[in-house]
Amino acid sequence: MKVTIIAHTPEPEKVAAAAARLCYSKISATKIMDNFSQEKAATFIKKLMDMGHMSPTEHVSFTFAIDGVSRTLLAQITRHRIASYSVQSLRYNNPFDAEISKSVDSDELESEYISYLEGFALSCKLSGNSAAKNQHLIDKFNICGLMPQDVKNLHITSYLRGVFDGAGLISDDENYSLAFPMELKSVFDAVHFNITREGEKLLIQKALDFGLYIYENMDFVKSLYDEEKLIALCEKDSALSKQILVLMQDFIETKYYAMAPESIAASPKTLLTYIKGLDACKKCYIDLVRMGIDQEDARYILPHGTQTRIVMTMNVRSLYNFFNLRCCERAQTEIRQLANLMLAEVKKIAPGLFETAGAPCEALGYCPEGDMGCGKYPPYHG
Repeated sequence: MKVTIIAHTPEPEKVAAAAARLCYSKISATKIMDNFSQEKAATFIKKLMDMGHMSPTEHVSFTFAIDGVSRTLLAQITRHRIASYSVQSLRYNNPFDAEISKSVDSDELESEYISYLEGFALSCKLSGNSAAKNQHLIDKFNICGLMPQDVKNLHITSYLRGVFDGAGLISDDENYSLAFPMELKSVFDAVHFNITREGEKLLIQKALDFGLYIYENMDFVKSLYDEEKLIALCEKDSALSKQILVLMQDFIETKYYAMAPESIAASPKTLLTYIKGLDACKKCYIDLVRMGIDQEDARYILPHGTQTRIVMTMNVRSLYNFFNLRCCERAQTEIRQLANLMLAEVKKIAPGLFETAGAPCEALGYCPEGDMGCGKYPPYHG
């Protein structure tokens, strides 16, 4: 999410102060503006805001460019009616145009599949593990369980991911490591990965580096991988989990032109489920367009998490109402984040006008929501 103020009323605090002073003055607003220094205007604005005299602030407006927000947020923000909105059209800015008109590069996909399956089959064969989980694919692609140097068009990261999924174990010790059967030593010698030996096991101590290496450029839908092992590895290593979550969110933005809400983006398990939903929606959308359905009708199936861009203009009084409602902890996470970013930006330009803007409890010292509050401040019962 990115917020940029692309325009605003010049000298906003002087404009609001002059408009307010006019109500009590015999001279024109033009002369009042000429006589107002920035310091005098700031003093007058403070007095104005303390009195709650908000109507003069309607003469000051700010225009925001808002990027990287969901269409869920769009539905919420347009409830703030005293504002002007321009929204990126999915009809004219279809993020999936290239994929609608282009077939899948099956050769590249098969090359990655084959590398994974060769690594998986070899590790199962050398360690004595069952290859049943991928046996149908092993048979389909005539996989033999080759050493990495013998695999045509080798995808080394996919190959090692297959080795890990076929025979890799996550140790239970406090300073955990990844363990592999000794029979796989020749594989790791061939790929020059740093390993140590402990009894009859090979250990990779820097599991974070190895995990990032095998998952970094992976397609979380099309690539072959053991989802349970990925989740287990993330649960064991919080640092790896954070990095994987970033990779997943980048994947979501790039492949689905979407975003994930904070609660879903908090764990790889929930985010993988979310990705499956996004992929199903996208596939159906593309199929409908290819069948000749107009894009503006086909987009009914796209999720609310699909991204959009907005240009929004609000006057200061409307912004106060917006911040009052949306900076509150009870507001939905995404729009609360947007409100806080917007508030930070307007304060840089007109700190006096927005000194008391934000969640009402911060200024009041109690929660006006009563028993429905978040608990940060005591409730007000009248």
